[in-house]
Amino acid sequence: MKKSKSTLIVFLSILLFQACSIANEGPRGPRGADGADGVQIYSSTSTIFADDFDVVDEFVSINEFEWDILDESTVDEGLVQGYLQFEGTTSWHALPFSTPFENDLVNLRYVFDINSFDLLLEGEVADNNEVNEDLFDGDILRVIAIPPSLIVRGKSLDYRNYNQVAEIYGLEK
Repeated sequence: MKKSKSTLIVFLSILLFQACSIANEGPRGPRGADGADGVQIYSSTSTIFADDFDVVDEFVSINEFEWDILDESTVDEGLVQGYLQFEGTTSWHALPFSTPFENDLVNLRYVFDINSFDLLLEGEVADNNEVNEDLFDGDILRVIAIPPSLIVRGKSLDYRNYNQVAEIYGLEK
């Protein structure tokens, strides 16, 4: 009887093991769409030209850059950041950027939506637009847009520091 009990336990163990290892796979579904060529973070550079600014009023000029790369999620929940590199230098300055110039305080900031990225140039002295626009003539604008699913969060990451951002996301320095 002991032998039949041991044989029964071994037999049931083998049967149980086999039942667990049997795979019940159905037919494969259709192949999914290809991914987006690895391009998920938008990064672009443009040269700023004084002639491209349009005067809005005696204090503000605007330079409009058109794009169609953002979706609603990136605009609402992602990160869009602009950086300025002065002509002949290698460092990047995060926007908004303010500097004293010609007895004026000049502010360069940006606004964006799905279809555009606009540089706003604001001075505190009326009718100083042309002089202020010349200040940034030939400088480089770099814009990055990071979808919300790719935003890296951490206390040590400063998104105003382009070199840190470029290193984390593998962007061109």
